[in-house]
Amino acid sequence: MQKIRGAFLVGATILVLSLGAGAPGPAIAQRIGITSAVSGDPTGKPPDEIERVLHVGIDVTAGEVVTTGAADRAHLLFLDGTALTISNLAQVTLDRFVYDADQKLGDLAITATKGVFRLVGGRISKKTPVTVVTPSATLTIRGGIAMFSVEPTKTTATFVFGHEMTMTSQGRTQSVTAPGFQVSTVLGQAPGPAMRPARGSLAGSISRLEAGAGRPGSGADGAAMATGLADANSGKGPNALGPVQGGPVPRANGPVGQPMIGRPGIGGGGIDSGPALPNPPAGGGPLRPTP
Repeated sequence: MQKIRGAFLVGATILVLSLGAGAPGPAIAQRIGITSAVSGDPTGKPPDEIERVLHVGIDVTAGEVVTTGAADRAHLLFLDGTALTISNLAQVTLDRFVYDADQKLGDLAITATKGVFRLVGGRISKKTPVTVVTPSATLTIRGGIAMFSVEPTKTTATFVFGHEMTMTSQGRTQSVTAPGFQVSTVLGQAPGPAMRPARGSLAGSISRLEAGAGRPGSGADGAAMATGLADANSGKGPNALGPVQGGPVPRANGPVGQPMIGRPGIGGGGIDSGPALPNPPAGGGPLRPTP
C-alpha cells in the first residue's frame, strides 16, 4: 500500500511539472516603434505591463497607452516610418499596427482621447489610410500629414499635405483633399464643411506641440525635425506648389498661398494663406454617407 501511494505521488508530481512546462507564459508585447524624442516625462502603459517613463530610445508596443502631463511632449516613430507628435495634456492608445516590410503594406490605427497631435504618414499610409478614432469622430489620413485637436466633445482636423483626409461622424463623411483646409465636428453631430482656418487660429494647437512656450523648433518636435522624416516619408513638404497627389487645389478668385505649418512634420508659424479670401465652394470632397 505504501509503495502504491508513493508511486501515485511521484506520478502526480510529474504531471503537474509537465503541465507547467507546457503552459504558455506571458505574451510578449509586439514592438511597433520607438520613442524618438521627448520633453518632460511622458509615460507609456503597455498591455499587461506596468507604466513607465518614455525616455528616448524606449520601444512602444501595440496596445500601449501614451499619456503626457502639462510639461510633457513625445514624438514616436513607427516601424514603417510614420511619425506621431503628441502634445502636452494628451492621451493616445496605439491600437493596431501591422506591417509587411517586404510588401510595404500594413495597417495602423490609434485612439486619440485628448490633446493635439501631428501625424506624418509613413509607408503604410501610401496605400492604406491611417485611422484615428476620437470621442466624436473617426479620421483617416492617406499619404500625407495632418494635425488634429481632440477634446471630449469636439474634434478639429487640419489637412496639411497628402492625398486625402476624411472625418466621419453620425454616418456622414467629409473628405478634404486641399492642403490647408480643416474640418470639425461636435459629439453627436455630422462633420461640418471643409474650410480654410482663420489666420493665426492654429497658434494655440501648434504651441501645445512645442515644448519651449511655442518657440518653433524646440523640444521634442525640434529634435524630430532634424531627422528629416517628413521629407522621406511624405516625399515633399506642405509648401510644395501645385496639386498634391491628384488632390485639387483650393478654388478662389485670386492667388492662394500655400499652407505653411512650420516645416514639414513640425510646428512653426501657423497657416499662412496669403491675402484674406472667402472660403471656396469646396475645400475637398462633399459630405457623403458612409457605405
